[in-house]
Amino acid sequence: MRCAIAKGAALAAAMLLVTVGALIAAGADAGRRGAVPVGVGDLPHQANVDETAVAEEFGLNFLHTKVRWAEPTQGDYAWTDFGDADPLADRLKRLKAAGYTVAVTFTCVDDDRTHMPRYLQDLPFNDAVVLDRWAAYLEAFLERYGKHVDFVTVGYKINAYFHKHPKEWTGFVRFVGRGAQAVRKAAPTVSVGVALGDDDNPARYWKDVAPACGHLGFVYTAPASILDTDPPAQVLDPRSASFLGRTLESALRMAGRRKVLLLDVACPTHPAVDASPALQARFIRTLFGWLRRAESRVGGLTWTGDKDWPYEATRNALAKMFGDQILQYRGVIRYLTSVGLRTETGQEKPGYAAFREALQAYRKGR
Repeated sequence: MRCAIAKGAALAAAMLLVTVGALIAAGADAGRRGAVPVGVGDLPHQANVDETAVAEEFGLNFLHTKVRWAEPTQGDYAWTDFGDADPLADRLKRLKAAGYTVAVTFTCVDDDRTHMPRYLQDLPFNDAVVLDRWAAYLEAFLERYGKHVDFVTVGYKINAYFHKHPKEWTGFVRFVGRGAQAVRKAAPTVSVGVALGDDDNPARYWKDVAPACGHLGFVYTAPASILDTDPPAQVLDPRSASFLGRTLESALRMAGRRKVLLLDVACPTHPAVDASPALQARFIRTLFGWLRRAESRVGGLTWTGDKDWPYEATRNALAKMFGDQILQYRGVIRYLTSVGLRTETGQEKPGYAAFREALQAYRKGR
């Protein structure tokens, strides 16, 4: 029995070494100098063979991962109980060794919600206690993980939240500024920024936080007629106001001299939102064509995910979060569950091959 266990452990260790080696090779083959690092979703996780295979096939070298400000009580950080077996540290160290650029986004504000520590959630962003604890948390986080991180982003699609809660905005500006000070103290080489969505007037918010930021995160999803905007096909027409190049170039202008991280870029495939798998593939080829012309201004790009979200699970989760009234917006759910490069069962869409081929051609300068 012990012999079998030992053989199993040895095999697992050998497989891990092969995986790490393959990832290092993939990172080393990231193409010509100056090419923008590219990722897909949160790939790869350490023990997921399917995700690792996708990352290797595409040659990914950019990780954008979201983390919470995890501090249940003052000074009780999420990694306190990890000891030497810290999965996040292991993952970041492994990917950095493989040539990845790593961007971490703190979801203190995440779209139209906030995720603050419970003992602080009733206090405003600019409360003295909140600001002190935020700075202490970031310094502790970066002391542990900072050598494996290139970008720290405070909040995700923050304009969606503050568009609905404008009175909280001034306090959040101070929150971002205090966080930037803490990051620069703990890890001077790490860039600090915020992530804005492409709606709800992002420029109005950016101008207030830009002085504290070294980069701009920009979350871009193709429009859909179900959301009372132009159909997705409009983003492929250079004559349209919705042309993806025009939208992305507005983000570059907004950022000024700062780098832009293009986060969770997405285009749906479901006919309920006037999309199709073929349209997604065309979108991807157009995206990489634009990237060739703008690469000096872009610090990283991620596609939103390799697989569609499961429809029923997403539908049930949304109903739990927002009530059954959300179910009348079936088109919205179809949008959310059709932006992957593969179906929820893993079947490749045309966009899967288009992404692989367009990325390879981009890295070769074609």
